[in-house]
Amino acid sequence: MKLQSNKLKVRVGRTLEGTIFEIAFLVLAILVWAFIVWLMSRAPDTVPTHFNLEGKADSWGSPTTILFPCIITTVVGAGLLLAAYFPHTINIPVEVKTPRQVVLVIRMARVMALELLLLTLVIALITLGSSIGLEPGIIAPVFIVVGLLLLTCVVFTVLISRAKS
Repeated sequence: MKLQSNKLKVRVGRTLEGTIFEIAFLVLAILVWAFIVWLMSRAPDTVPTHFNLEGKADSWGSPTTILFPCIITTVVGAGLLLAAYFPHTINIPVEVKTPRQVVLVIRMARVMALELLLLTLVIALITLGSSIGLEPGIIAPVFIVVGLLLLTCVVFTVLISRAKS
């Protein structure tokens, strides 16, 4: 191990934990995308595509417009799983010097990958949910999941900072 740009550059191999996270991500991604396809097949021709802070729709479009943000969040989640094999590429505001810190950086990336799948599901539900009888304009779940992502960043940053020895 050597220090490079404030971070240990380590070679990360396959672990049981990594395999479990990757299988969980794959299974959840398949389920989330099957649900999205199911929702799209039942959605009306025009669905809300954007909501203001009060939860009222202020933009409408085709159900397929939801694919773009859902694809982005899924790809970023998969990218985080890949980045877990290159933890020195993950940018955090803490100097990473110990193997324990590297393990925590890897775990943070994997947890956030799963949370991004949850965000994918929530985005699809809010946009297409009115077609299955959900109240339109309930945007609180987006704020909850984004808050969960931020909380994960903060908690892991503190843990990584404290794992200096």
